[in-house]
Amino acid sequence: MKNCQHSERGDDSRTRIIQAVTALESEESPHKSEDKSEEKSSNEPGNPPGSWPRRSAPRSFAARSFLAALVLLAIVYGTDYGVFRYRLATNRQPFGSVTVEHYDAIEHKDGKAELIFDPPVQQTCVHSLFPHGGDLPCWFLSRHAEQRTDI
Repeated sequence: MKNCQHSERGDDSRTRIIQAVTALESEESPHKSEDKSEEKSSNEPGNPPGSWPRRSAPRSFAARSFLAALVLLAIVYGTDYGVFRYRLATNRQPFGSVTVEHYDAIEHKDGKAELIFDPPVQQTCVHSLFPHGGDLPCWFLSRHAEQRTDI
């Protein structure tokens, strides 16, 4: 009978003991944070006390990777632009030309399309990786030699 009564009161007495221990810990070290949940999250295994939890590591890695890719892209574009300006200044063929075929596609109400072809035209392009001087790169223009306009 005593065991049954003790087990019913056990939950309440444990709560009182935990509250008392918590109160003693806060009196002994006033410089510790009041919220123990924050302390537990930052003191996970592998983290020094007071550091950020490991959950932010993938975000940090993604942010650093994105920033590195952005810097690399800026360096490649700047180098490409410098090579283009050098070719332009020294007359070393910075421009080329590609034959482009253009056509208009007119959609009718019955679902059929009428195609109107224009004569092929020579279009100026740039020998570089990126567009410069208002012209598309030759490698891109040669892969898109057929240009369609939907009307």
